[in-house]
Amino acid sequence: MFQFIRFLSIYFAEQTDLSHRRILLSAGSAIVAIGLVTWVSQRVLSGNDIPMMVASIGASAILLFVIPSSTLSSSWAFVGGHLVSVIIGISCARWIPSLPLAAACAIGFSILAMFYWRCLHPPGGAIALFAVLGGESIQNLGYQFVFMPVMLNVAIMLVCAMVYWRLAGISQQRSTGSNLGLDQQWQRGEEEWLEGEAPFSPEDLSHAMADMDTFLDINHHDLAEIYARALHQSHKHALSGLRCSEVMSQSVVSVEYGTELDTAWQLFEKHNIRGMPVVDRFQRVQGIITVQDFVRMANQCQVDDKAVLKEGGNEKSGMTQRLVELRQRTLGFESSKPEVVGQLMTTPVVTAQENDLIAELMPLFSQNTIHHMPVVDDSLKLVGMLTREDIMAARQE
Repeated sequence: MFQFIRFLSIYFAEQTDLSHRRILLSAGSAIVAIGLVTWVSQRVLSGNDIPMMVASIGASAILLFVIPSSTLSSSWAFVGGHLVSVIIGISCARWIPSLPLAAACAIGFSILAMFYWRCLHPPGGAIALFAVLGGESIQNLGYQFVFMPVMLNVAIMLVCAMVYWRLAGISQQRSTGSNLGLDQQWQRGEEEWLEGEAPFSPEDLSHAMADMDTFLDINHHDLAEIYARALHQSHKHALSGLRCSEVMSQSVVSVEYGTELDTAWQLFEKHNIRGMPVVDRFQRVQGIITVQDFVRMANQCQVDDKAVLKEGGNEKSGMTQRLVELRQRTLGFESSKPEVVGQLMTTPVVTAQENDLIAELMPLFSQNTIHHMPVVDDSLKLVGMLTREDIMAARQE
């Protein structure tokens, strides 16, 4: 009996790990969207055209409300796929006398257009075919069919989808993979994932996907994130049971509020570190100062153009000079830039307790985009420093 149930489970495997809240929210959003679309279509179309029109939009509802992270479900794919395809379908219906040929051309040209306009959306094929095979009410509308009801229905669905994405916390923004400026490179180095870099570059991943020569409903940014998240889970299991006191660095270099910026920078270089806690005279943590704080402020400070080095257009030279200008003490009693660590430090600072579990602290690094976490005792005095490198070293032991 159990073997039979196990056999059946192969065919009834779970398709998603979505929460019940997310599932109910997607279903409720689809109910509202399709209800509105049907109401609009009833006032424009007649006869058998209504179910065909709503069926096409119903297919889009699955993409928009169930798998919104798909490249087929993006805003442009949904809007562009529908509008491009319906225009092609109407054109084929008007200018190609043979119905089978018109239907075939509508689908073929729609696929070409959606591919090259980067708006591939499967229901677009349905709307193109509907424009050719639709009844008299469709043919009488001609190109007006693009605006009413197609464009209006698309607008209704898109608004409902955007509300759903907002409620479900779904982002439709996708990285473009463009080159980062020097200041962004510094930031990326400061906030890199705990797992470290993947053993392949984004270009390697893109080439591997291109070599498959098939449509993949996922981009290399998503694949890289899946890889990083899988490693993150692996680290959590490996570090289970380890406490902060077992991993942290106990010899901590710290500074005080009034420490000059150049002095703090020299400590960074001397000890090869990227962050230091800022403490008061009782060793209680007030904030944290990092290399990234210097870079961020260096970009904000007004620097004389003549002072910026531009050797061969080297951006690094310009950043180096801005950092030098920032660290230099300003003569006189007034200054337009920070002069001491306390004016530049990040506060409030995320801290940990000695007995905290490393596995519970790991998400705080990503959630707060930090690299260093001061460790304090019950009286909030500094007793150590926990960094991503410390955790990685413990993972490898």
